[in-house]
Amino acid sequence: MKNLPDLKTPFREMSVIDIMRCMFGLKSFETEIYLELVNKGSLTVNDLVAKFGKDRSTIQRALQNLTIAGLIYREQKNIKNGGYYYVYHAAPFDEIKDTMKASILKWCDAVIKWIDELNP
Repeated sequence: MKNLPDLKTPFREMSVIDIMRCMFGLKSFETEIYLELVNKGSLTVNDLVAKFGKDRSTIQRALQNLTIAGLIYREQKNIKNGGYYYVYHAAPFDEIKDTMKASILKWCDAVIKWIDELNP
């Protein structure tokens, strides 16, 4: 039997931002917002504009993407004299880690099944 090449790929250190970008299809900035919400508990759009120095529309677009990904949720706060604003909260990080682990295991199982079904 012919010698097979070594299929090991060099591993580089990955940050939580790298992993979340890959798992959830996020941009680095969106992941930074998620982590800020994890650390601070809850923030408004204005809080995030002040923290990151980005346009309000950029922050709102990032929050929308994070909401769609299931990483954050918003709570409406009513203003006494009329109107409202939203406060954003992060989904618990432990739940997100469990989701990532489950997704990786599901992906690994699918790849192993695909490899088992390969024919020469």
